[in-house]
Amino acid sequence: MQSEKSKRRSRLYVLLSLTAVLGIGGVVAATSITINSGSPLSLGAGYSTATSCDEAVTVSAGQGYDVTDNVYKVNSLEVSAINLWLATNSTGNGCGLKTLQMSVIYTSGSPTSTSWVLPSSSLTDSIFRFGSAANTVTGVYYNASAALTSFSISLLSTIAISIS
Repeated sequence: MQSEKSKRRSRLYVLLSLTAVLGIGGVVAATSITINSGSPLSLGAGYSTATSCDEAVTVSAGQGYDVTDNVYKVNSLEVSAINLWLATNSTGNGCGLKTLQMSVIYTSGSPTSTSWVLPSSSLTDSIFRFGSAANTVTGVYYNASAALTSFSISLLSTIAISIS
């Protein structure tokens, strides 16, 4: 009789152990999925970067679904939160009257570049957009010197900006 209880208990331990191993294995598998070869992928969330005249500039991408090509495309790139004070202000920093340059590097093909001459202002809500319109100012949006042709999100490799 004692051996029958021992066998049942042993089977119960084996069953519980197997269930625990499978459960833990599922959690490990769920956390070890790699997307985009481990490179970060930002779909509009934005990145913060530093420039020589501002400690924190935000770069973000606008995207939309193209029903003709059946793919999501980047249709604009925006740089915001730029300190537009003149560098001669009381803090000694600022990007006002400098040139903002942006290059878009693709996974294949030639890069695309554009630029803006930054206004001098105490406002910080200006947004510098590289999109379908060029050389216009609408509200807080300053459109780039060139227009951006929308492209598949999968082709975006890197965005480089400089202010000088």
